[in-house]
Amino acid sequence: LPISFFNRWPTRDEFLPDAVVYALVYDQVPEHPNEQAQQVPGTAAAPAPFSLEVIRIADGLLASLQRHPRSYLTLHIGPLLAQHPSLWQALKPAMHSGINAWADGYAALLADLGLMLRPGWTPHRLSLALQAALDGFLLRYRIMPDDYPTSRWEGAGIFADTVLAIILGVIDVDRSRTNGREALDKLIGPRA
Repeated sequence: LPISFFNRWPTRDEFLPDAVVYALVYDQVPEHPNEQAQQVPGTAAAPAPFSLEVIRIADGLLASLQRHPRSYLTLHIGPLLAQHPSLWQALKPAMHSGINAWADGYAALLADLGLMLRPGWTPHRLSLALQAALDGFLLRYRIMPDDYPTSRWEGAGIFADTVLAIILGVIDVDRSRTNGREALDKLIGPRA
């Protein structure tokens, strides 16, 4: 290696955070998952049923992330970020940008469809919840590759069906302004 490399990174511990940031933030990928967020508002006017559009986006996003090793790198280094604050700070803007891109798409879609979220839910909170679900599914697909692809049901993967279930849970369908806990308690009724 050239001497300039060692002038820039005298130790392995100084090199690794920069390499990880480059791999996660600056390295170009053929299809960036956050660009898929731009598809969300258009689903309001799509000719296909809304559920099929949700399935298409959810399954496409998961497949996209499965094709990119850097999504697994994020899952791998997540627990280590507290020990590397400079790395954590370098990654936060890209992570926040992704959450915000999806939240903006959800906000536009809700407005176009005239839908309300249950109290306590915002497009940003929905984006956080769906991102956490996506991260969990991505990890499970990685460590249990035979279980999840075979769990498709009537044209939807289990992640897409989970997204549909979350959406149904957070949309205030009857405009009752009840939160999810109240709606569930009302559904179950009083118990002895």
